[in-house]
Amino acid sequence: MRSVTINNRLSLFSLLLVAILAALASHMAHGQSKTTYEERELGFDAFDESQPDVTGLWFHIEEGQKSLANDEYGRLRYQYPSWQPSKPLQNALDRLNNLSRANQGASQQGASQQESDRQTASSQKELVSNEPSSVSDAPKSPLAIFAEKTPQARRQISNTEFNKLLALAEKENQPNFYLLMGWAAIDRGQLNVARTQFDSTLVLSLNEVQRRSAQQGLESITTFIVNSAIQQRDIEQLASLLANGKGNKDGGANTSLITSLIEGSAWRKYNEDAYNEAYELFVLSQNADGQYLSLNAQQKHARARQLACSIDTERFLRRCADGLAQQQLYFYEDEDYKNSIETAQQLGDIRALTLDELTLLGWAAAKYGDGETATLAFEKVLKQNPDDDVIAGELVRLNSDNRLKLNQLASAFPLVNTRRQAQVNSSAWPRKQFLLSYINADTRSTTAQTKDAFSVVSGITTRSRSGQPGLGNFDVLTSYIGIGDIYKGWQWRVFLDYKQFYSGAAQSGAWLGDDLLGDGVRSAVSNNITGFEDKGLRADIAYQDVGFNFYANVEYGMFDQPVNADITGQISATWFLPKLTLATTLFRYPKEDSMLSQTGSFNARNEGAWGYVLEDGIRGLAAYEMAPRWSVAGTLQVSTMNGETVDSNTAFSVRGDVSYDIATDISDKLDYWRVGPFASYSGYKHNRSGFTYGNGGYFSPNYFISLGLYSELLTLEALNWQLKLSNAIALSRLEQTADSRFPLITSPDIESDAAPSEALPYSETTGLSGNFLAEAQYRIGGDWIVAGYMSKAFAVEYQAFEAGIQLRWRGGDGSGVTSDELLLSSPRLRGFAL
Repeated sequence: MRSVTINNRLSLFSLLLVAILAALASHMAHGQSKTTYEERELGFDAFDESQPDVTGLWFHIEEGQKSLANDEYGRLRYQYPSWQPSKPLQNALDRLNNLSRANQGASQQGASQQESDRQTASSQKELVSNEPSSVSDAPKSPLAIFAEKTPQARRQISNTEFNKLLALAEKENQPNFYLLMGWAAIDRGQLNVARTQFDSTLVLSLNEVQRRSAQQGLESITTFIVNSAIQQRDIEQLASLLANGKGNKDGGANTSLITSLIEGSAWRKYNEDAYNEAYELFVLSQNADGQYLSLNAQQKHARARQLACSIDTERFLRRCADGLAQQQLYFYEDEDYKNSIETAQQLGDIRALTLDELTLLGWAAAKYGDGETATLAFEKVLKQNPDDDVIAGELVRLNSDNRLKLNQLASAFPLVNTRRQAQVNSSAWPRKQFLLSYINADTRSTTAQTKDAFSVVSGITTRSRSGQPGLGNFDVLTSYIGIGDIYKGWQWRVFLDYKQFYSGAAQSGAWLGDDLLGDGVRSAVSNNITGFEDKGLRADIAYQDVGFNFYANVEYGMFDQPVNADITGQISATWFLPKLTLATTLFRYPKEDSMLSQTGSFNARNEGAWGYVLEDGIRGLAAYEMAPRWSVAGTLQVSTMNGETVDSNTAFSVRGDVSYDIATDISDKLDYWRVGPFASYSGYKHNRSGFTYGNGGYFSPNYFISLGLYSELLTLEALNWQLKLSNAIALSRLEQTADSRFPLITSPDIESDAAPSEALPYSETTGLSGNFLAEAQYRIGGDWIVAGYMSKAFAVEYQAFEAGIQLRWRGGDGSGVTSDELLLSSPRLRGFAL
């Protein structure tokens, strides 16, 4: 094909040269010939400094060579961007492109070549016949004769004859002769010879036609070399040709031509789906568009994106953004969330992320654990689409531990607030956080009872502990009245207590103070108190948040005790994790085992009161859900005891439970019914159970071990009544060591029975122990609730009975009750903020 192109150009340019020679070379003829292109009606455009030479293009159109004509047309458009083809030329090219030449083969191309040679010879004969008769017999120059030959005839002369013609052209030193021999050399494949002839033409050219013809000849040589290198995929040679073209003294004309040829071939390769070859050629021609398209066509999206992002133009920035968006999705689908996030952030530096891109960024960050980035992305998503319930829910989940941020989001987006409330309530209700669920507008809580309203309570409780009269026997009757309300989510209550203590007089033969009571003088001096009445104040606050409870109380009372009163109370916190509940309490409370330990006592000599033991300690709880309906729990407590004229002591206790909830198997009226085994241990460092100086009068065995079964059931929440039943039965064993009866005495007291040698009796007992507890509450009307409890407990050497009743009024209607207001569910009595 390249040979045909060069031959066709040679045929046309031979005609041109003959015309030029006939018009200008006076030594070749004595007459003039007025033959022009217009006489042949070829329609060639006149040459102009700003216009390309379209001779070759017209030739290809005349010969019907559609592909070659389009290639030449594209090259000229590339080299002369401002060129506007003439209307005749454009029409001729359009007619050529509209013709159907699908059935023409190689034989027709050969016929076209023969027709071209025939036309050339005919034109040359026409030139000769048009010469004046007065010079028709004049001898012709060998170069003129050579010009009249057909291209085929010129190719067939010997190298010796051709070299003589070259020498003659050099001798004549005329640009027309150099043009003739240059084109003939191209036709013979002697490219270096042709280059020399065209270079000489450029030096000697007299007009623009000659210069344009020589330049086109040089371009034909370059075209042949470049096309050969492209066909052989010789990238190194093409790169070398481009480098040499840049150093061309003609201002880089060759570079433009070479670039256009490489680029044209690259686009053809691209259209033929040879994307790798196209990419190589686009790199040489520095065509970024072609490189980008070729890389994408080869599925090399990452390289295409890198290329696009390295070019600072509007088109490539858009392509860069498109590539980053696609890469963001690919990374996310491959679960490479870190790179997906970074890619989205790079994309955001170029343009604003779309809704889908923001959503993808948010999910990638959420799955990667980057809550801050996910929150920022989802906030923007929700601003554009405020009805996206899924995104609102994810924002709540991401910020469940960041109360400040969650409140900000809830204020900004109503849907987030709704989802926050729903999520809080879904966990608060089963965790018995009824205050939290009420504040979050859970309809179950708001329907059951009003929490945020002023309330008044009044009640009475009794506690009886069996034992020796005046010593282990102990009765307490308490009546109280209190008020409460809620302030900014904090529940507060204040109570005034009135207590009546009774123990009775110690019997003869019992140790009390510093004497063994008898019938003599010592009985009179040991006339201890048997009971008294006193008042006290207490207050508490409670707060519930997502996964967290807090409780604190403080008490001060029993002002008229033998020993000065002290401030007591506790602070407790509970954490709710997905399957684990943790709770801890710091406490300081009087020991309630006897009047001696709780209030203190004195004897008739008034030598000093003793007793009133305060226990300071910490207790902890851990409960874990092993499986649905199965759970394990453990409690631990460490404490110290100190009292007035009472030796200090330490205690340790631990208990473990396993439970199974059988409620669903029994009745749909039950909230839960937990049953299972338990084991417990408690022990004191010293036995301080006695009622003499140095002892505190509280039950303090060396160890107390129990192993048994327990059961606890609760009826449904939010009904107008509720019942809770708890019971346990166990086999227990205890040991009480023979500790000193007077641990603070170092020598015998001559005025009393006190002596260091006196000891408490040793005991060791095994037997059954157990307890039974019933609690209930009932809503009388919209504002009134009555509640009560009763408990009976026994151990190997111990029995106790407790009971209480309360009447409660709170403004605001309600239709049910909740278990957090069962009397013994108070954290003060329960021991934890549960």
